[in-house]
Amino acid sequence: MICLSSSAIMIATNDGTKKAFDSEELQSKLINSCLVSGLKDFWLAEDLANAVENALAYQTDNGVTFSESEINLFLVKILEDAGYPNVASNFKSNNIILAEDVNISVENIYDILKNNLGLKGGDLIKLSKKVYRACDSLEIQNASLSLVIELGRYYRNKNINFSEFSKFGFTNISGSSWILSRKKILPLLDDNINDLLENNMIDISGVSSLFPSIKLSIRMEVLAEYFNLAPILTELVLFPCFDLAIHAVNEIISSIKNYILSRKEEYGIKQEIPVYLRFTDIHSFVRKYFGIVSPGGEAFCREIAVSFAENLKFPVQIKGI
Repeated sequence: MICLSSSAIMIATNDGTKKAFDSEELQSKLINSCLVSGLKDFWLAEDLANAVENALAYQTDNGVTFSESEINLFLVKILEDAGYPNVASNFKSNNIILAEDVNISVENIYDILKNNLGLKGGDLIKLSKKVYRACDSLEIQNASLSLVIELGRYYRNKNINFSEFSKFGFTNISGSSWILSRKKILPLLDDNINDLLENNMIDISGVSSLFPSIKLSIRMEVLAEYFNLAPILTELVLFPCFDLAIHAVNEIISSIKNYILSRKEEYGIKQEIPVYLRFTDIHSFVRKYFGIVSPGGEAFCREIAVSFAENLKFPVQIKGI
């Protein structure tokens, strides 16, 4: 299975419209919050963005749409629970997050449902009154934002699945971030693969405790230089050169998965961890070696990435294209 990230995940904006979820944009916001807080461990931003993307993809399959404010509130809570209160505070101050506790009134419920469910007109008014009456019958004067939203979803369609992000079973991890650090991964690999890592053709991140996943990147320009390729290329010239990198990526994934599998009880991992593959320089590579620029370049970049990934032995999610 090959997945081009964020291709069909829709979220509700704070004005009630919908837009495609952008994992790269969210990651940039998180990186900025890390920098402002004096934290340079960017793995945190990448893992959080991947965790949110996975949660959204699962709920999208169940017909549930989240709002930006719900996603932001979810991230703030994870950062706080994981032991990064400064990052959480900076993220919260720079992104829209509706108040967690709201006073129960028809007007407040109307605004919340408008922003989070994207309803309009008479349907919105009727639903707001239903939710208000439900709260009034239970003598609820103040409630969490999530409760109001869930009541709105329930009364809009009683058969809809309740939206809920997957619960992450971790405690404070700020002092022990890694299940398997990059330094510990390298001895698991043979010398030829380590040579490619040192040459910067391929890179690998550690497997974190926050969102266990395998994150690799490949630099196409380094691969081209390794094989002494010169512009202008054709696919027939390039694709045979993939074999070396494909073998290395397969071996890296296999080595990490086998190591974690042998210790899954120790780490508390109960399911297959996802694999993310990033083509770091693919846009500049396509411009330089194929002479293709936007708008056609974007589609061609995807074609190159998918052609590489479909030859791997493991399912991967392609990032950043």
